[in-house]
Amino acid sequence: MYKFWSLTEKYLGFRQLTVCSMLLCAGFAKGQTASLQNRMPASYVPDDDVIVAPVDNELSFYQQYVASDKSEDVAKSRNQLKVWNDNQAFADQYGLDSTLAGSTFFVPTPDEKYEYFKDKYMRYLRRKGEQPLKDTPKNWYNSYRASNEVDTIDEMEARFKSTTKKSHTGKDLPEAFQEKEVSVWKQTKFIFQPRLDQGLVIVGFKSPIAYTRAWVGANGEAEINVQKSVDSIGFRMMFNYYAHSGKYFTSADQRLMDNLYARVTSQKNPDADTSKDQIRQDNTIMLLYAKQF
Repeated sequence: MYKFWSLTEKYLGFRQLTVCSMLLCAGFAKGQTASLQNRMPASYVPDDDVIVAPVDNELSFYQQYVASDKSEDVAKSRNQLKVWNDNQAFADQYGLDSTLAGSTFFVPTPDEKYEYFKDKYMRYLRRKGEQPLKDTPKNWYNSYRASNEVDTIDEMEARFKSTTKKSHTGKDLPEAFQEKEVSVWKQTKFIFQPRLDQGLVIVGFKSPIAYTRAWVGANGEAEINVQKSVDSIGFRMMFNYYAHSGKYFTSADQRLMDNLYARVTSQKNPDADTSKDQIRQDNTIMLLYAKQF
């Protein structure tokens, strides 16, 4: 009976096949061991200290006031500087002379760039700084106009209320021209009054929620006014809509202390011509002090 080693000596091919198989198995086992040593569990958390560097998102003065400005003058100046930078990069890349006047890729000297910057941007920044002072009279006028419009509407409402039974001369109106109130639901009443002397018709509603009044004129103009007052806290809100022009005006008054009121107004005029310095939309906050002497 042959032993194993005698068989391998006799059959050389079998011996070589056995050696190759053992080498392959050893290499495979070594590779598996190495990968298992490097593998970490799914819940593994590395014990490394991570330092998160803060990111500074603060905008520079140029980014906030110049780069974001959409005005035509600033856009032209900004584009000119960009063209010069692009020309310089192109000339450096292809070995061109950028100092030749009249060249397609001409770039001015640093001194010329500074003079251009000083002439354009410094003038722009100075205008930006002076604008608030120049706008002060205009802002005062807008505040006065907004407050004056509230007073004008109040005067008109007071005139309408004083002429529900009498004319503006103090004489009694004919029965047909006096204000009529029709109860609609609980404390809600419908108001109707023809005013032929003024060429208009007044309609409205009275309710605990608000007082609504609208008038329609013979000339096609119409106006709607809604008011709500809370006397216990000194609050009043008013909305006025000019139907013929699409303009609206809103105001809210709040008493802060004796004789001192805060007023917020908002108005929008879609027909305003901005080229003539007319304001299309305006929001104003005011403090009003009123005392009789």
